[in-house]
This record gives sequence, structure tokens and C-alpha cells, in this order.
Amino acid sequence: MRLSLNRPTRPPDEASLLKYFCHAPVVIYDSLFFLLPLLFLVWIGFWTVENYQAVPGFSLTNYIDIFSQLFSRSRYAFAIAQSLWVAATTTLLGLLLCYPFALALAFVVPPKLQRFALVLAIAPFWTSYILRLYAWQTVINTNGLLNTLLMKLGLIDAPLQIIFTQVGTRIGLLHYLAPIMILILYLVVCNIDATLLNASKNLGATTWQTFWRVLLPLSKPGLVYSAVFGAIFSLGDVLSGIILGGGTGKSILGSFPLFSTVIFNEYAASTNFPRTSALATLLIGIMVVILAAGLQFSAVEE
Repeated sequence: MRLSLNRPTRPPDEASLLKYFCHAPVVIYDSLFFLLPLLFLVWIGFWTVENYQAVPGFSLTNYIDIFSQLFSRSRYAFAIAQSLWVAATTTLLGLLLCYPFALALAFVVPPKLQRFALVLAIAPFWTSYILRLYAWQTVINTNGLLNTLLMKLGLIDAPLQIIFTQVGTRIGLLHYLAPIMILILYLVVCNIDATLLNASKNLGATTWQTFWRVLLPLSKPGLVYSAVFGAIFSLGDVLSGIILGGGTGKSILGSFPLFSTVIFNEYAASTNFPRTSALATLLIGIMVVILAAGLQFSAVEE
């Protein structure tokens, strides 16, 4: 018997440089317009200010000053807690609204119309975010369309106070988050093997049991990804909190501004850019923790 002495060839996908060529534009773009500005922002947080000018260097003065005011003066801790509360409740509301919508889109809408329905669902994402917020302002304002309609129908005697509250903030956030969350959940639900659902029904499971024991567990990765996206965006968004929420809103924690609003106000009213960068870095750190926790949970579930 003759033994082949030929060396095994590598698979085509490993031997070819095409995949690196295709990845290069994305890596270069993200590095230039995302990673480098982010690293520069973190670096500025260690600078100091002398004579109203930023001085490059490495100092923890900004972070020491920020942590010394977590519960006094600026009370950053309360603003962070308020942001986490708004982000958590907004994300939960988004999942409760978008997950049933994605299920209906996948199982109720005829297959021929699903793509069209999906386009309609994500169409608001193609319009300007600021324009959508100002449109909501005309709807939920004290003399806006909603209050006028409810008063003419005799359902309320006085206008509802929705504008410049956390309810208004959540409305703006949900309007922005919904298209992306629906898309994520729809793609995950559509990739679930239908034979598993049919097998569950053939074994005598009810519709509710099939949903609870088969469909929902298989949907958890999509729920986690949607929740992470919703929480991170809700933490970083400043427009909804200012245009619809008025910067401050009452909650179970009290009347405290969102942390993103605090950063925005510090940037607008102060020349201490290194301190503002340190505040932004702190917010980014919270987002990274949420992202890492979500990815870890999703990996465990898979």
C-alpha cells in the first residue's frame, strides 16, 4: 500500500485573503470614526485645566472630584440611578410591546406579506429622530392633539401632564427603540426551527405550553440582545429627556435629571472639558458593563 505524502491543503476560506479584504473597510471605518474618538475622549478625562485651558497629562483629579460629589452637591449617584431606572423600565416596556408584535409578524401575518409588514414596522427609523420628538411634542403637549381629543370626547376634564415628564421621555425612547427591537426579535423568532413547535403540539402541549416551554426559551438570545440595545441607548440618549422630558422628571427616586442630561449641561455651561469627558467615560463604563453582562448571559443561554 502506498501512503500519500501530500500535505493537507487548507480550506479555501482560510487560504483566501478575500475575507480579510472584505473586513478591512469595516475595521478601518470603525477604528477611525468610533474607536479612536472614544479613546481620545477617555484620554481627555485624565487632563487638567489651568487658566481655563486644558492641559494634557495624566491625573485622577477629575475622577476624584466626581466621586467626591456622588451624593453631595452635584449628586451624580442619584442621576445615575435615575438613568438606570428609566433605561430598565423603558427596555421592559419595549420588550412587552415589541415581542408580541414580532410573534404576530412571524406567525399571524401571511408569509407573502411579512416583508412588507416588516418594512412598515421599521420605517420610522428612516426619519429624523429630532423631527419625531418634535412631532410627539405636538401630540402630548398640554394643548396638544391627545389632550384636545380626550377632552372633546369627555374622557378627561383637565389636560394630562405628559409633556416634560418621564412618561414623555419614555415615549420618545420607545418610538426610537421599537423598530430595531422588532427587527432583532423577528429575525430570532423566524430562525426557530418550526419542527420543534410542531413536535410540541403533536405531543399534546397546549399553545401556552408550547410558547412557555419551547418558543420563549428559544427566543431568549433575541430578548437579551434587544434588552442590551434598549438599555444602552436609553442610558446614552439625551434628546428625549430634554425635548419631551424637560431634563428632569419625577419618579420613585425623586426629581433628578438623567445622567446624560447632566453631562450635556456640564458641557454646555462649563469650560472644563476634561471633567466632562470623565463624566462621559463613567457613563461609557456603565454601558460596557451592561453589554458584557448581556453577552455573557446570552452565551450561557446558548
